[in-house]
Amino acid sequence: MVYRILFSSTYSAVEKVLLLVAFLLSATLAISLHEFAHGFAAYKLGDPTAKLNGRLTVNPVAHFEPIGLLMFLLVGFGFARPVPINPNNFDNYRKGMLITAFAGVTANLLLALAGFGMMVGFGYLFFTGATSGGLYYLLFFLFEFSLFMTLLNAVLIAFNLLPIFPLDGFRVVEALSRTENAYIRFMRRYGSYILIGIVVIGFFFERINIPQGDVFGMYLSAVQNGILKPFYKIMGGLLA
Repeated sequence: MVYRILFSSTYSAVEKVLLLVAFLLSATLAISLHEFAHGFAAYKLGDPTAKLNGRLTVNPVAHFEPIGLLMFLLVGFGFARPVPINPNNFDNYRKGMLITAFAGVTANLLLALAGFGMMVGFGYLFFTGATSGGLYYLLFFLFEFSLFMTLLNAVLIAFNLLPIFPLDGFRVVEALSRTENAYIRFMRRYGSYILIGIVVIGFFFERINIPQGDVFGMYLSAVQNGILKPFYKIMGGLLA
């Protein structure tokens, strides 16, 4: 993602800087609130583990994981260091695990909805506002920030619902099958490597011009396109 912005010929140097700042701010906000939501939900359900480990915070430094951050910078999606949770502190194991697992994607959903509203508002101002000068760059930044906030949070939802460790989808599977089974043991051991493999395979097929081979990339692109279609329809009505 970042390298595409840096080496794009579409934008000026100032626009590239603004795009990078907008992307990094929106990614930081998405990841930080996602992980905070996990810890906050667990804390409210009686588990203080996240708080005791300094993870009940929106400070991004406490949540970023090197490989997950690298994935975010390269391909536009990634993951943070999982918030520690002790399900033995929940009154109801299954209910606690499910609520905690869905808390993160719920936070991303709220951010995506807020971003979409901002995208429509700033998009209208940007497409009908100044075409140069400081106002142009301000509107450009605000529109791109809201665009990134919408798309990144939507992608995080789609990404995190996959049943692969350490993603939230795996936590859902884990909650619904409390006993240790072969799938859970396998994912705990190899899940992170599978995620890295997905990214590497996607890069490989992209480099040899076979986009159809990147099934995961097509999945995330479909999510983004599904969001952009209603946006373009709304903007078409506003600018008509």
